[in-house]
Amino acid sequence: MRFFVVITIILVFCTSTLAAKGIEKKGNFGLVISENFITFSYVITYLGESYKEDYVAFRLDFKDNKGYDLPSEIDESQTILKKSKRISIQGKVERQSMSSAVLLFPVEDGFVLKGKIKLYTVIFSYKLKKDFKF
Repeated sequence: MRFFVVITIILVFCTSTLAAKGIEKKGNFGLVISENFITFSYVITYLGESYKEDYVAFRLDFKDNKGYDLPSEIDESQTILKKSKRISIQGKVERQSMSSAVLLFPVEDGFVLKGKIKLYTVIFSYKLKKDFKF
């Protein structure tokens, strides 16, 4: 009986740890570009601090119906991670391919993502805002 209790506790711990690292948000938006309506789909995946030392990272993957190079259209000056009204971090954009970019936010020692976090960025003229709960 004791063995099953220990195994259950270990499984719950591992499941909650993996769930925190696998946070994803999906969405889509449409824009008119050069008199054409373009539909964009995206997935934002939380990569955590393991992607690059001293940074919190989010991967942004795109799909569109015209083959645009969306990572080059992300406005880095508008890429912000807000932990609260007083704590906001200016991000950097690291282009990986024509359909993928990583948003990096520098963090200091002792910084903990806990509670509600808001991720903001601008792609073309679209303001992308996603909430994450940690």
